[in-house]
Amino acid sequence: MARTVVERVAVPVGGRDSRSMEAGEGGFALALVLLALVGMTTLAMAGFLRSNTDYRITQNHRASIHAFNVADAGRSQYLGAGKLETDTVTYTYTDGAADVWTEPLIAVDDSSSLYRVVSSGVHHSPEGGVSSRRTTSIVIHKAVGFDVNAAVTAPAGLQKNGTSGDVDGNDQALASDCPVGGDEDLAGLMVPPGGFTQNGGGNGNGGGNGNGGGSPPGFAGNPAIDDTQTALQIVQELGIDWQGLLDGSFAEADYVVSSDGYPNFATLPSTEWPLILYDSPNASIGPGETGRGTLIFPSDVTFNGNFDWEGLILIGGSFTSNGKQEVYGSVVAGLNLLLGQSPGSVDLGNGNWVVHYNSCNVLSALKGVGWPVEEPHTWAEIF
Repeated sequence: MARTVVERVAVPVGGRDSRSMEAGEGGFALALVLLALVGMTTLAMAGFLRSNTDYRITQNHRASIHAFNVADAGRSQYLGAGKLETDTVTYTYTDGAADVWTEPLIAVDDSSSLYRVVSSGVHHSPEGGVSSRRTTSIVIHKAVGFDVNAAVTAPAGLQKNGTSGDVDGNDQALASDCPVGGDEDLAGLMVPPGGFTQNGGGNGNGGGNGNGGGSPPGFAGNPAIDDTQTALQIVQELGIDWQGLLDGSFAEADYVVSSDGYPNFATLPSTEWPLILYDSPNASIGPGETGRGTLIFPSDVTFNGNFDWEGLILIGGSFTSNGKQEVYGSVVAGLNLLLGQSPGSVDLGNGNWVVHYNSCNVLSALKGVGWPVEEPHTWAEIF
């Protein structure tokens, strides 16, 4: 018996083989998968980059805040020290350092000036990189001092041998030198009644004192010698806080000789007029101490050899002059009267003592006795 065999034959649809169609669809799907993977990778990378950028922005902002805090801390610490320095001062903190300096702006009056205080803070981030910020404020610096009333003030009296030397209360400064230059001539010497004695020349007891009878040799001013006030009146008229200068409560010394040593004026800026305190009794001064600023001696002092000074010399007791000394400013002795003590009289001996009153040098010296006060609403950040 014959069998009938039926064979099924796939007929291509539209004339194409369905197997080739399935192979084409597989390639297209792979391309879609790859494209999707690339897109997802790109999105992931974009998200990572954005996250990293946000992180860096946060870190930079944090570092900038640290730098700002360092700068403002330096400014506050500088102003808190109560003294304007001529050089840049650096303050170091745990998270950075601040450099602070002053920039002079304008003189307000004879004893006050405006300054800009600038503080530059730097912060080194632990992750690397450096951030810096600057803050500034305006301060007015007032020279809080006292009234100088003569080239040499000796409330306990002064004795002089011979006619050598030159004590002159006429202002040697000019109006072009500083705001107070040439404004007022002072007495050459101020002593209490009968407080001047000169062996070998005139004296305040009949030899001429500038108030009649002529001026004694070596003295000049307006008048040459003023002996119209008592010793206590003389020192009280100065208006000086002598105890505050000695203990630092009124003005802190830049140098304390005995602990800090004497400043080297050869290396100091010419604009620096330091406040120097000799923390020892019966001091002795010689050529090595030549300089400028304000010298403070708590008790007696002896000047030996050639010694030059510009500014103020303030002495609690008396002083003795041996050799030739030149002071361009003012000298005040016997200030311990303000403390209830009885200092001895000044002895110029046979020295060639030259004191010429110079208002500009006195003003420069007094700037070291003042302090800066921040003006309200002047704080700012410099970008």
